[in-house]
Amino acid sequence: MKLFDTYFSFYILSWIFIKLTRIYSIEIEYLNHYLTDIFAVPAMTHLGSYIISKIKYNNQVYIYPTSYLIITACVLSLLLEVIMPKFSSNYTADILDVVCYFVGILFYLKIHKPYILEFKNKIIEY
Repeated sequence: MKLFDTYFSFYILSWIFIKLTRIYSIEIEYLNHYLTDIFAVPAMTHLGSYIISKIKYNNQVYIYPTSYLIITACVLSLLLEVIMPKFSSNYTADILDVVCYFVGILFYLKIHKPYILEFKNKIIEY
């Protein structure tokens, strides 16, 4: 399992792009507000899977169960959309952010996970 596969690299590049647009005050309506939220769960999932694959499974591909992704989205929603806005003005409660976390799960399950499994199967064939 590669850390910087096509999708994880895209998540990182998207995050850098959004950070730069914010630094230079370039407003791209929906991208600035929701792109990083959509890719938050897939990026964390891929990073966690990579670390577990390396440490615990001796480089064998590890894929989180879907229930872990749902728990991750719920924890992010609770922390970032409910608790943190009460303590810091840097955070705002936004229900669309919560929707984005769950859209990210769908993206991961339908696009990124099959890519990882296809890569795994190619390694097994060789």
